[in-house]
Amino acid sequence: KDALVNIPFKILSFQHSCYFHGDMSAIAAMIDSNKYLQKLDIYRILEMDRDDITTLCSAIHHHPSLVDVSITGCFSRLGNEMLRSLLRTDELKLEKLSMPENALLGIRTGINVCTQLADFLSTNPRLKEL
Repeated sequence: KDALVNIPFKILSFQHSCYFHGDMSAIAAMIDSNKYLQKLDIYRILEMDRDDITTLCSAIHHHPSLVDVSITGCFSRLGNEMLRSLLRTDELKLEKLSMPENALLGIRTGINVCTQLADFLSTNPRLKEL
């Protein structure tokens, strides 16, 4: 982590079956320290928990230039919670959000993801691609 903090990457990509279990703070620190970051790609980092969601979403919400986020195949149970946490603010700067393979249908939880997305899109014109 220390080797990557304060290096001006435009894209950060984390991939393949890394188990963090509460240590998303390392990724959040890299996001926070890089004010030039525009794209974040997280692929198959498995079993993120609620603390990871809070930490990651806070880093995304407060980043000044991050406009493209892709979170693929990271959630088997908490995908809806991740989406709700990302969309909870009208100040989100994202232009592109991709969350495939994250069990977002809400079939088991009773949460209507389509309603959440419609409400967010009606108040956030920056998001151009979902």
